[in-house]
Amino acid sequence: MNRRIPTTIKRLEIFISYMEQTNMNQVAEAMDINTLSVYRSIHALEEDLGCVLFEKRGRSLVPLQAAQILYQQCVSALSDLSRAIDNTQISAGITPKKIRVGSVNSLTIDLVPHLLKAYKDRRPDVQLEFHSGSNSELVEKLKRSELDVLMIYGDHHLENNTHHTAMKLFDDELSFTVAQSSEQPKPNQIPIQADYLKQQSYMTLTQGFGLRETFDKVMAKLDGKVDIHSEFSSIFGLSFALKSGAYAALLPLRLAEISEQIGLKSYPLAPELRESHGIYLLMNRASEHNPAIRALIAECRMYSLRWQASGHTTEGAQ
Repeated sequence: MNRRIPTTIKRLEIFISYMEQTNMNQVAEAMDINTLSVYRSIHALEEDLGCVLFEKRGRSLVPLQAAQILYQQCVSALSDLSRAIDNTQISAGITPKKIRVGSVNSLTIDLVPHLLKAYKDRRPDVQLEFHSGSNSELVEKLKRSELDVLMIYGDHHLENNTHHTAMKLFDDELSFTVAQSSEQPKPNQIPIQADYLKQQSYMTLTQGFGLRETFDKVMAKLDGKVDIHSEFSSIFGLSFALKSGAYAALLPLRLAEISEQIGLKSYPLAPELRESHGIYLLMNRASEHNPAIRALIAECRMYSLRWQASGHTTEGAQ
């Protein structure tokens, strides 16, 4: 026996948006409606369900336990519905006018600029919309169909995911990075050895970033406690903070040229300390058949080949 859904999808979308934003004005802007419509929609949802979801405190609505339960269930359900609609349109040959690409910040140095020009030449009818964030944030948005494709750090475990298609573009390594104004390692200390690393105080990214995971792998080889002075949610904020001259960081080798321009100096790690991280394309399995996304994959492969030809250490795309 089929059970009728007692409310509308639109009201559930507004409800989810409010649970995540907790701000009427932000929800109204995101949903392209006015603030009064947000309030009325939430009130109508309560009437549809026959239960109170929020407690009113001043101008704010505070979620009750019932709202938390509904939110947890609806996020997954609406994500599945959105994915079903996307897959239906793809199978019918409908090409989207926009592709939402999630990217870790460091790729805005090289891969993103390449795509902005090359993809426009290949598919001028499709717009690329870029969103940045940590690995964990971007993966969650992909699961909820808020993004179409990700460009993130990863390893071979991504390739074993049954829900997503993962394509490796290239490998990158971390390098020891300090301000040019600070004391530099002596020639006999290069490449950087474990004893030298142990003496440093570090700036790094917060947990959830792919680079932080690779940083932790390197530090785990030092067999001792590591002094982490500061954590950042942006690799660019971290890079500029390094100019203070008092701390060190492990940054991608790809950023060495840019780092030098802002007053930083990079050095290779000793072979036994090196940890590479893969740059992957990640997408829902049905999306890889979308012509617009296939064009994006092709341009990413072209960049991967150019990366290999430049002489970088990489396994490249398969």
